[in-house]
Amino acid sequence: MVERWRKETNCFNFREGECTITLKDIAILTDLPIDGDVVCVDSMPPPKVVANMSGYQHFIWTVTGLCPPEKGDHDADGHPPLSKGQVSITWLAAEIRRKHNPEFGGIPLTEESSERDKDIYARIYVLGMIGGVFFPKKSNNLINNSWLKIILGSWDDMGNLSWASACLAHLFRSLCNASARAVKEIDGAMFIVQFWAWKHLPWIAPKVDPDKEWGPDHPLRHEAYGCR
Repeated sequence: MVERWRKETNCFNFREGECTITLKDIAILTDLPIDGDVVCVDSMPPPKVVANMSGYQHFIWTVTGLCPPEKGDHDADGHPPLSKGQVSITWLAAEIRRKHNPEFGGIPLTEESSERDKDIYARIYVLGMIGGVFFPKKSNNLINNSWLKIILGSWDDMGNLSWASACLAHLFRSLCNASARAVKEIDGAMFIVQFWAWKHLPWIAPKVDPDKEWGPDHPLRHEAYGCR
């Protein structure tokens, strides 16, 4: 699919003609909202030192309640928790397990947990979805700290953003970058390309009986189409 991508037109070039992934495709496959304000990531660096922490450490602590060491420890994938303005998803997941998983001596998150703990858990989950699913980097592990300023906002502000258009723009840029001859890796939400291809190119799609697999009582019947 990448080899058939033409960055001059943002289309896949097939023998039968051209076609592309549309905003409607993103909305149907992922259920991300189309309407809303533009997702604008602020790339300005934070202050160098805040409350005896670096600016990046302070941002991460404000959003997640966790303060990553800037030097020394590495996560399970060999990445430092904090590196050049990026935070490790693996480190975040390990810290959450240590904090809330009883197997690691943590306290489970329940309805009786504090609102602060619930809010932190939810924001880390959203941060993981941004950095690991919809806007992943080539490492599939590091999240640019520029996203923290969006995650730091109110839930209403985050919910009123056009995430589908941002995901599509990022996907197009990833495909354009990867289509260069010397490039050997790709980032972006490649699962969308796969799902889109399964839907629009039936000769490569897995065989599924829609009546048998997706009856009215199926638990995923009313979820985003990509869940199927």
